[in-house]
Amino acid sequence: MATILQMLRNRLPDEAVLFAASLEVTIEEAQALAGYEEISEGDLSTTRKSLIADLAAKALLLPARSHYKKEMSKVQGDQAGAAEFVDKLKFLTEMENTLDKSIALRRQGIAPADTGVAMVVVE
Repeated sequence: MATILQMLRNRLPDEAVLFAASLEVTIEEAQALAGYEEISEGDLSTTRKSLIADLAAKALLLPARSHYKKEMSKVQGDQAGAAEFVDKLKFLTEMENTLDKSIALRRQGIAPADTGVAMVVVE
C-alpha cells in the first residue's frame, strides 16, 4: 500500500523535490486538517491517505508559486527560461483546480463512513 509521502510525490513531483525538507510537516498538517491527527498512517484507508495527500499537495501550491515567480524574475531577459516558469505556474493553477475537485470527491466518499451511525435497517 502506498504511503502518503509517495502519493504526495506523485501529485507534485517537482515541487516535492523543492520542498523535501518540509514534506513531513506538510503531511502532518494536512492529516490534522482532514481530522485524522490521532490516527497512525497504517490505520488509514487508501481513500483517507489520498485525501491527506491532496490536502498536502494543495498546501505546497502557494510556496511553489512563490518560488517560481522569484525564479522567473531572475531570468526576465531569457525568454526560454521565463516561458518555462510561466508553464509551471499555469500547471500549478490547473493542479489547484484538480485538487479542489479531488478533495471534494474524497470527502464525499468518506463522509458516510465517518458518521458514527451504524447502518441498521429498522422495520
